[in-house]
Amino acid sequence: MKAFVIDITKCVGCYDCQIGCKDEHCGNDWMPYAKPQPDTGQFWMKLNAEERGARPHVKVSYLPVMCQHCDNAPCMAVCNDNALYKREDGLVVLDPAKCTGCGDCLPACPYGVIYRNEALNIAQKCTGCAHLVDRKWPIAVPRCVDNCHKDVFQFGEEAELDLSGTEILHPEFGTKPRVYYKGLPKRF
Repeated sequence: MKAFVIDITKCVGCYDCQIGCKDEHCGNDWMPYAKPQPDTGQFWMKLNAEERGARPHVKVSYLPVMCQHCDNAPCMAVCNDNALYKREDGLVVLDPAKCTGCGDCLPACPYGVIYRNEALNIAQKCTGCAHLVDRKWPIAVPRCVDNCHKDVFQFGEEAELDLSGTEILHPEFGTKPRVYYKGLPKRF
């Protein structure tokens, strides 16, 4: 099963992951994986910043957040159109051809990473760049991973990744995400 490891202690807040995702999906039709992402209003890879302390002693931590590709995905449970599905490799994908735009999946996602594309009347989310992973060219990793110049991201088979010292976002949700974080500040 595919998984991500994100080491936020290495993240400098450059937004290269977010920019790479936008570049890959805005204006590009990757059917059957995804229709084009709108230029504005959606960040399938979102970089959140948290400031702690007071001036002049401020520390900023950056937290990349995307679809967590959950084993127990609440979005899939509410999708009556079977548009949301888990691939054999563990990536959770939303098939735009099956999506009716009902929007039930948006509030079902406890991480808030499913968006509504008003122009296309469909829901949209991170696909884990399944179109790149399947092509295995030029490299078989999502754009957020490829675009990061600080090696914040690792992507691969979960059994082959070093998960020691990692945590998941909001374990209380019970979703069993496939995105693991190293160095989460306790206030996130």
